[in-house]
Amino acid sequence: MGPETTDKDIEVYQQKIIELNKLAEIGQLSAGILHEIKNPVSFVNNFSRLSQGLVEEIREIAGKQLVDLKEDDLADEKDLLNTLSQNLLKINENGKRIERIIQGMLAQTRSDGAVMEPTDLNQLLEEYSKLAYQSVRGEDKEFNVTLQYNLDPNVGKVQIAQGEFGRVIVNLVNNACYAVNEKRKQGLDKYDPVIGISTSRLNDEIDIRVWDNGIGIPEEVVSKLFQPFFTTKPQGKGTGLGLSLTYSSIVDTHKGKIGVTSELGVRTEFRIQIPA
Repeated sequence: MGPETTDKDIEVYQQKIIELNKLAEIGQLSAGILHEIKNPVSFVNNFSRLSQGLVEEIREIAGKQLVDLKEDDLADEKDLLNTLSQNLLKINENGKRIERIIQGMLAQTRSDGAVMEPTDLNQLLEEYSKLAYQSVRGEDKEFNVTLQYNLDPNVGKVQIAQGEFGRVIVNLVNNACYAVNEKRKQGLDKYDPVIGISTSRLNDEIDIRVWDNGIGIPEEVVSKLFQPFFTTKPQGKGTGLGLSLTYSSIVDTHKGKIGVTSELGVRTEFRIQIPA
């Protein structure tokens, strides 16, 4: 950049870099979405097929003459109708799950700024953390981690910008996946990689924790984590924008707080507090 480069130009460049980073995240998410969407689609297909078979059995019973109907036939018909009803509920649940995954993807690509709307926060945390995990698995099939959830049902619906908050969770879980994967590569005995996500409602605040039992972060690095373009990953593995944008989203968009504690080689925990 020449000497005549103005602050305005720098701002434009920074905005372009942020947009490119967002596009890269969406691309990474796509792999996770393809994996995650397979399960509910299989559910819908299988239960639709099973339900068709049940309809045929009910049709057989209903086709009998009244004089030929036995008590067993009526009991069977009742059982079949109950099973059919349960199947349709499962189809409906998984159809809605597919819708939510697609809406989440569309929310990622929206460019109309952060739209705050009431959102089932626990559901969002669970779904986006699974998407992040699947996107990492898409790149490294040997990678496995236990996702542990401890979600307070009293959290309920919270006003958040879904797409933006989803990216925050994807970024934190991606970082946690990197931390536990690096520790796994050390070949330690009996190491079980775990990423934990918990929520709790504390009066007028929602407390969210994302922790991992990975490589940890050195004390001197913790204070720099949220600075733009600072990264703990090797060259080519991270942009250094993830945690900077995460900080901006939590503090500026959601008027909350974010902090991190870490013990080197043992554990890292991010704590987010947003207004309830």
